[in-house]
Amino acid sequence: MAESDPIARFQQVLDWRDASALLAVPAAPGVLSVAFEAGRPYLGKTGNLRRRLRRLLLPRNGTATRLTLRDIARDVRYRATGSRFEADLLLYRAARIHRPDDWRRYLKLRPPAFVKVLLQNRFPRTCLTQRLTRSQALYFGPFGTRRAAEQFQQAFLDLFLVRRCTENLSPSPDHPGCIWGEMERCLRPCQAACEDRRYAQEVDRLTRFLSTGGDSFLNEARSARDRASAAMEFEAAAKHHGALAKATDALRLRDGLSRELGELNGIVLQPSAAPRAVEVTPVYRGTMQSGARIAWEPQEPKAAYFAERFRAMLANARWSEAAPAVRADHLALLQRWHGSSFRKGEFVPFAQVDTPPIRKLANAALRLASDPGGAAGPGERAASTT
Repeated sequence: MAESDPIARFQQVLDWRDASALLAVPAAPGVLSVAFEAGRPYLGKTGNLRRRLRRLLLPRNGTATRLTLRDIARDVRYRATGSRFEADLLLYRAARIHRPDDWRRYLKLRPPAFVKVLLQNRFPRTCLTQRLTRSQALYFGPFGTRRAAEQFQQAFLDLFLVRRCTENLSPSPDHPGCIWGEMERCLRPCQAACEDRRYAQEVDRLTRFLSTGGDSFLNEARSARDRASAAMEFEAAAKHHGALAKATDALRLRDGLSRELGELNGIVLQPSAAPRAVEVTPVYRGTMQSGARIAWEPQEPKAAYFAERFRAMLANARWSEAAPAVRADHLALLQRWHGSSFRKGEFVPFAQVDTPPIRKLANAALRLASDPGGAAGPGERAASTT
């Protein structure tokens, strides 16, 4: 089996025909693969590896109709995992190679939603999408549902004079316009009511709002409010204060992971199946990188130990961004874990990979080392799925 094959990372069961070998499999959560002479391997994850493998590989008793792969299996591998996130990621990487035509359906992987700013248009606008492309655009997300993305989009568009129509515009004073223009909530490029430069300035304000997590707009509104208040222009100050409140309300509609995808960097910290260790999965622009394990000696670890390990790891990191389809899959896995009730571990985000928050990462790792159970919900403790 090629080393590049993710299944090669599963620990091999040497002789599944031997009942004692099956009994030696840990009764722990993990992933498994059963390969055959021809066809696709059987891939799965389970909350109890010993029970699942015995069920699949022990001979039938009497007239029982239980499924057994004992006589047709060629190679059996498994790997214990410390969390469902680790199991999902291992299973995804294996399924993508061995089930190239239906791995998303097999893993029940639903693409998350994004707010997309179409920058290549003469008059850029926003839309909702579940696909990432290489076109000139800004993506903000992920969101767990399309409805959540739509609510956020409608809320932040109220802060800007950017168009909401979807037609390809040919500006003309004879264009009938729309209700948004009548309400003075749009610069009306369709009616040639503004220059291209003025519309581009408004789009730039919108993209900076998304790229900075709203900070650019909040700082601008606070400064304008304070200036108006100092000049005793109370109506203008009230208007800016209202815009500030609207922006704050809009930002509350973001999902936990939602941000401009170019800023979606961070570290996923997970419990490890190995004793005295944590699993680390870096994320770069929404793409999950190769994971690593941080282990420690029997004595209790200190934050300084983790800080040193993270500095060394991130100083030598080789960041890479996957193709759009793979990146979308990684974001779907990340969103499914982050928004789930079975979540263990933590995600520590940072905007720039060259200035990671080492202290924050070290403290998160120390919390996980002190409490390997993390924030496990009932779904994590009793996980058992195919």
